Amino acid sequence: MNAEDAAPSADGSSPPPVPVPGAPYPYPTLWPDPALLHRPRRRWGWVVALVATGLTLACAAVGGLAVVLVPPVLEQLAAAGGAPGGAPSPQPGDPLSVRQAWAKERIDAALAVQHKALLGGDESGYLSVVEPTAAGALDGLRIQFRSLRAMQVAAWSDRGYQPSPTGDEWTVRLSSTPCFVVPTCAESRTPSVMRWRIEDDRAVLVHWEPGEKDGGPPWQTDELVALAGSRTVVATTPVYARHLPTLLREAESAAKVADRYAVGAAPARYPVYYADSREWERWYGGKLPPWAGGYALPVTADRYELVLNGDYLLQAGLGDLMRHELTHAASLTGSSGGYGAWWLVEGLAEEAAMNGAQPTRYEALAEVRTFVKSWKRDLALIAPGEQTSDDEVAARYGVAYLAVHRLIARFGFAKAMAFFKNVLHQRREPALAAPETLGVSWAAMQRDLVDYVRRTAG
Repeated sequence: MNAEDAAPSADGSSPPPVPVPGAPYPYPTLWPDPALLHRPRRRWGWVVALVATGLTLACAAVGGLAVVLVPPVLEQLAAAGGAPGGAPSPQPGDPLSVRQAWAKERIDAALAVQHKALLGGDESGYLSVVEPTAAGALDGLRIQFRSLRAMQVAAWSDRGYQPSPTGDEWTVRLSSTPCFVVPTCAESRTPSVMRWRIEDDRAVLVHWEPGEKDGGPPWQTDELVALAGSRTVVATTPVYARHLPTLLREAESAAKVADRYAVGAAPARYPVYYADSREWERWYGGKLPPWAGGYALPVTADRYELVLNGDYLLQAGLGDLMRHELTHAASLTGSSGGYGAWWLVEGLAEEAAMNGAQPTRYEALAEVRTFVKSWKRDLALIAPGEQTSDDEVAARYGVAYLAVHRLIARFGFAKAMAFFKNVLHQRREPALAAPETLGVSWAAMQRDLVDYVRRTAG
């Protein structure tokens, strides 16, 4: 390995040559739980390949980092106090498009009032557009306001929409993005469903609910407390508030490692949510394997958010898990999946989790040793399933880690990351990416990686 190709370790020196529920999980990035035995319990994290808009499997490819700001039209409306402009009042016999334009202008004005109040910390102003008798909307938006403020929301944007008539009311499905701490960030496109009534030339909100029935972002449904650092925002429910300083310290330290594995620009901020047992089952839909300790979820192809399972953490391995998951967010932002690349995704995250430690210190070497006795030597087939045993999940992660460690040791950090980018971001099969970026055939490269895994496992 060339010195200039090495990723520095946490202390600035060069290291030694160093989950997505799907069908089956395309990128299960959980931490297998090698049974307690004499070791600390380690729960595994995974990349969940879901897109929040519909929570559909897999992410579409997009180019570059999507940056969002408050739309100028809403800024102008907010500056004008939310007053609507010049859409003509509909007359009997006018087409639907005229009525929609009139209603949308007034809804835009109400949303502008909300945006201004949110960024200004004015809860009364934020709720002023809601019908006083709409208890559900008031309660839900009050929770959302307080959680967003706790996470230091610095910008908010809504995607374009068209109101649909529902009797005398107008239904809107809004797609929104908060930026935390900094005023620009990648889109999250979080959906919500609203119903508005126009009274005295003013839009009044009569119903609001999250747009994802199976569970969306925590700030949309739960009261949160939070702390922000220079690279991360950590949030949790009040029951875990006492853990926030520890969570922030570990997240900030992990972000310094994860940033080095970014393909392109590193995320503006890494949002990290720490769930208790109830929230773990609900946030972003839950439904994770029993060996899950955390996951990195692409809410869009350009934005990852991380959820950690409070039942199993702060016991041991929090720093490892943070480095693992934040590295997914850094390395996979803007990617669109790959061909049999689970080993590459998880191996890179485990390499970051190890943070320069020697492979002989990897906890699951015994499990790897057992696994490789019957392994078919195909890296494309090692992804675990939901019901895979803890020991075997640990072994599969270990194989991925050792393979990526060897990849970096042999070709250097820069070339290894170029291979990662070619496979995960440019959707090239390893058989094509290996000769293009590494100058060797995939067959020869895989033999070398597999031989190293078997030698190291003993």
